[in-house]
Amino acid sequence: MKSWSKDQKVLFAIPPALILLQIIFFQLLVHFLGDTVGYLLGYVVYWLVWCIPVSFLFYKKAHAGLWSFQKDASPQWTHRISITLIALPAIATLFAAFLPYIPAAGWKVAFLALLFALINAPLEERLWRGVFPAYFPHSRLLGFLYPTICFGLWHLAPALAKDSGMEGGILSFVGGALFMGLLWGWYAYRYKTILPTTASHVLTNFFAFTGFLYVNWFS
Repeated sequence: MKSWSKDQKVLFAIPPALILLQIIFFQLLVHFLGDTVGYLLGYVVYWLVWCIPVSFLFYKKAHAGLWSFQKDASPQWTHRISITLIALPAIATLFAAFLPYIPAAGWKVAFLALLFALINAPLEERLWRGVFPAYFPHSRLLGFLYPTICFGLWHLAPALAKDSGMEGGILSFVGGALFMGLLWGWYAYRYKTILPTTASHVLTNFFAFTGFLYVNWFS
């Protein structure tokens, strides 16, 4: 087995630290600043301490094509099925979290949800579905499964700090993130692009956070 580079070793160690420290950060921020400010600042810390720095520190030339469609030798129908699969989270959250609440939530809640989605989704895709496949291109375990599992587990941080108010609680929140991560992670690893997964992630965050914001702070 080929030995790991220093960058690969450091990158492998980052997700467990991220998960543990984000759980602590969310708990402290919510405890001292309250549910609203503390919860949202937990995400700001996640973006500024982890997503942005790690994405830039571990930048590789392979990242240059992440935001474009890659040429692929697989049959067209296979790619169409793949696109349909990665769209499932957006479709599910549209019907489960957006349509039931948007009539009462209004455009202000929807705008806040969209703002969150446009920040969070691209940063997460770059970190979890961009960096790891670039550094472990020949390992499904480390380039796909490992970051996918860690992506799901990191959602314990916000879930433990504040109940989502949605049906299913923590298990649904973390399990849903893991399921989404599996679909998006497989696509990104297989096709070497995060453009379609980012689009699906933005829509999913927008739909889900619209319901989340309304149920927790505006209802």
